Amino acid sequence: MRAARLWRALIGWPMLAAGCFYLATIIGSLIGTNTQWREAGADGVTIYVETNGFHTGLILPARAEGIDWHELFPPQDTILPPGGADHIGIGWGERDFYLSTPRWSALDPATLIRASIGSDRTLLHIYQMRRPAPGRYARPVRISVEAYRTLAAEITRSIAFPLEGPLQPLPGYGRSDVFYPATGQYSAIHSCNEWTGRVLRTAGVRIGAWTPTASGVMRWFPERTTPR
Repeated sequence: MRAARLWRALIGWPMLAAGCFYLATIIGSLIGTNTQWREAGADGVTIYVETNGFHTGLILPARAEGIDWHELFPPQDTILPPGGADHIGIGWGERDFYLSTPRWSALDPATLIRASIGSDRTLLHIYQMRRPAPGRYARPVRISVEAYRTLAAEITRSIAFPLEGPLQPLPGYGRSDVFYPATGQYSAIHSCNEWTGRVLRTAGVRIGAWTPTASGVMRWFPERTTPR
């Protein structure tokens, strides 16, 4: 009897909690929001919802509809040749997890657990890009100009602006990316993928009510080989 209670305490209850959490992520990602949303026509702005299989983010035109992301995130902060980027990739996540995991083979379970419990040390990951290719890992979506401006305002709220001067970058993984200080608390409930979902929901795009996993985000955007 004592062994059974110990087994439940150490293994049974944690497994049950993990199973319930996993089920909740599926249900939350299937409950659609903004049900009246439709893709915009030719006068809209094409963005991309991107993933590497675990993490999701957004790819936006560097300049569109009066919004110039290069004013906030200058290509000069990277080591790319000048003038080569016409899009930026934007993701949000936990600082230690980002900085210590340049490759999934470098994943430290302890770092993942600490981040999942909760951390207010967050970063924006910015890629300078040129002509993103639609496909499995980058799904094009055309949104209205109004929705794009709302989306841009929501992203801007995630930037931890310094009291004076420009944003100070941290080195990225390669030649084309850097990190910047961000706002917000990361956890298993409010993950990098839920950040992507929240930004899209705020802009009026139809997506799941809660999207803490990459699959929960990407299921809402069909794979295409060309932008609309």
